[in-house]
Amino acid sequence: MLAILSSPESFQKKNEMNKIRAIIKEEGSGIIHYEVKNFNDIGEALTRFKQCNVSAIIIVGGQAISSATFEYLIDKKPFGKKSIPISVLSGGNERFISQSFGATAPNVEDDLKNILKKHRAGSLLNHLVKTPLMKVEGVMHVGKLYGLYFCAGDIVEQKSLFQRILHRSGLKQTVQNYSTIVSLLYKAYIGSRMSGDVEDMIRINRNQRGAVVGRYFMVIISSLDWIFLGTKFPPKKSADTLNFLSVENTKDAILKTGNRLLKGEYKEAMLPGHIITEVEHSRLVFKKRFVLDGCFYETDLSGELFITSSEKLTLIRLD
Repeated sequence: MLAILSSPESFQKKNEMNKIRAIIKEEGSGIIHYEVKNFNDIGEALTRFKQCNVSAIIIVGGQAISSATFEYLIDKKPFGKKSIPISVLSGGNERFISQSFGATAPNVEDDLKNILKKHRAGSLLNHLVKTPLMKVEGVMHVGKLYGLYFCAGDIVEQKSLFQRILHRSGLKQTVQNYSTIVSLLYKAYIGSRMSGDVEDMIRINRNQRGAVVGRYFMVIISSLDWIFLGTKFPPKKSADTLNFLSVENTKDAILKTGNRLLKGEYKEAMLPGHIITEVEHSRLVFKKRFVLDGCFYETDLSGELFITSSEKLTLIRLD
């Protein structure tokens, strides 16, 4: 039995939700579909899924429903010690995580058709990945969120990075990615400067060590093994930690990180203005926007975020 958990509020345009319902209805038996309106509905849906002994859960909606579902799975443990494989399908501009795990069709309906096709063929669960979830506390109007990819720093202003297909897949995509990297680095290099303005700075404390304060081109904390455009982190030494990358907003650091982006991987070698490591938790203090799983948020009034590695999830790769 395959479970589909959807949020109609995530699909307000182009009659998308009706198309999703029609695709599920056409599939027929072997599927339980639950549409949620609030956090309490998620608990009821997961309880129903357990009663039906589902083999996987497909979350169809934006970052809000995926974060709330992750939170309920971690805090309430409706399936006990059993880890149910999960896939996240998002529409519109919230497709960062979907694309990260191979959902690269032009729209969410085609991604759903692909999943149902794999389910019929018995191949949906052929490629599973276990990864630690990330808990982010101190979010304006929300409190805490769960996700897989956090990004802060001046690079956050480049919104298109988080609203596009991310992997190098084919010649056309590779050319587009290289073009994006060159354009991004040119803008960053021209605009790079040291600043004494506290509003431009981020205070970072990793694993309860001493704090550093500076202006950063980017700060990334991630459960994924790569950053945007397919550039890979060095292999992790521990499966329970999060990848951490910070790049200072200086011309030298930007040039060095540009070289790594173009080559498609970071290595363990020391780079000027870079910290490349693994963390169990990190505390950041700043006043600007940040990105979690492709969506934009702000820190609360204290400006302080606490990011920790949480329990592992089993996620479905579709590629």
